[in-house]
Amino acid sequence: MTAGACPFDPVVRLQTKEGICAYLGHISAATYDSWQAKGIVPGPVAGTNRYDVKAHDKALDQRGGLDAQASARLESMSPLERWEAEHARAA
Repeated sequence: MTAGACPFDPVVRLQTKEGICAYLGHISAATYDSWQAKGIVPGPVAGTNRYDVKAHDKALDQRGGLDAQASARLESMSPLERWEAEHARAA
């Protein structure tokens, strides 16, 4: 990468970790890892080291209540069901 170049490429759906961190507000990799551990962001696509921009948008929309149908589903789940649903994405 050239000096001063942004690691996020808006044309590419699957980003590097550096790119998805830039997309999420130039957060650090440690902050990303913390968010992933808390279930805020989904992590890389299974079997890869690339991060799907659309999956991150959807997760943040659900978390922020912008996806009312998904939010209603999450609210109707028991804590165990919610945990299982959140961790099924990472498997």
